[in-house]
Amino acid sequence: MPSLGSGGAEAMLTKLVTKNRDSNVSMFLVTLLDNDYFYEKLKEHNVKVYKLSINKSKFSIFNLFSIPKIIIKEKPDVIQTWMYHADFLGLFLKILFPSKKLVWNLRHSSLIKGVDKKSTILLAKILGRLSFIPNKIVCGSTAALNSHISIGYVKKKMEVVPNGFDTTFYTPNNIFKEKIREKHNISESDFIIGHVGRENKIKNQLMLIKAFNEVSLHYSNITLILVGKGLKQKYAHHPLVNKNKILIVDETKSVNEYLSSFDLFVLPSLSEGFPNVLGEAMASGVPCISSNVGDSARIIGENKWIMENITVADLEKKIISWLELRDTDKEELKIYSRKRIIELYSIEEIVKKYLNIYKSVI
Repeated sequence: MPSLGSGGAEAMLTKLVTKNRDSNVSMFLVTLLDNDYFYEKLKEHNVKVYKLSINKSKFSIFNLFSIPKIIIKEKPDVIQTWMYHADFLGLFLKILFPSKKLVWNLRHSSLIKGVDKKSTILLAKILGRLSFIPNKIVCGSTAALNSHISIGYVKKKMEVVPNGFDTTFYTPNNIFKEKIREKHNISESDFIIGHVGRENKIKNQLMLIKAFNEVSLHYSNITLILVGKGLKQKYAHHPLVNKNKILIVDETKSVNEYLSSFDLFVLPSLSEGFPNVLGEAMASGVPCISSNVGDSARIIGENKWIMENITVADLEKKIISWLELRDTDKEELKIYSRKRIIELYSIEEIVKKYLNIYKSVI
């Protein structure tokens, strides 16, 4: 795994190892970079983590040579690599340990020129040429599967396993709702429209700000909360940000509290695979509006709340459609959102799917 940063891929891996209830299966992690957002959570569950910290100094790259020693020490049956750079390293481990089974994990959906790094696109294409080597390739979304088949990945090796969600952690909570409103001095009569995501061009937060500003010309009882790494630095002093109606919050480990406080969640991304945050919001009883990227439409399940086009005008129209719902319809949509995640994406069932894949290749 590249790191234990705060992204959706890292969150899913953390859930996989901490929610494993099979006493016959043990797991350990090797991380390349020094980013410990999920480290304490793993430590609480007694998960062994080897941190190589190859980003600490120019000589720390040599820490990669300790991976074979870890493999010899731990004696895993299956080496599961997570994301492109780890998948690439997995090829060398397969050469060194040919009896070990190698399972790649693909989290990326569409690769977009001008948005994704050229090096990322090149690496994905190289891996596609070499995708006959791993024993299995797990895709985090249908969108990821289709886009990687199109650049040469071996289809028969691939299988989709979506992300799973802990519906006991992400759950409706009126205490959190009141806490967040009090903390930010938000009126009880205001609807809170929320977004969670790191600052990145691909997440398209500026379009959400523009659409919110248009909606707020007609609806005064709304507040927008943006939560994520780098957002405060990018938007705190942005001329389009009305500080009385738009709140920017730094990356926080209390994301579940913010999600519980939202009345509506919006994801306007230009590209996604299987966006964790939609499932987390819906499990928290929060209806979602999303652009039609990755598996967003599959998660939400109601095309009415999927944007036809990724434009300010279309997002504005969707938000207004939700605002104009009757209170009873808003409440039904909350219930539907949580029920859908419980029925289709519980973390327990998703972990079983991963374990079945590991057992099938041994």
